[in-house]
Amino acid sequence: MKYSHSKAMAVFHKIVKLVKNGVLMMIHIYAKVSHSKIHPIYYLT
Repeated sequence: MKYSHSKAMAVFHKIVKLVKNGVLMMIHIYAKVSHSKIHPIYYLT
């Protein structure tokens, strides 16, 4: 029981990490796209 629980937690943390990374990536891309439309300078940096 203890092993399966820790394994489930490890999988859960891995999913959370992937989701966080995915969300951050989406925000970064969205910010880049929106900034490139308004301020072309931001797109270059």
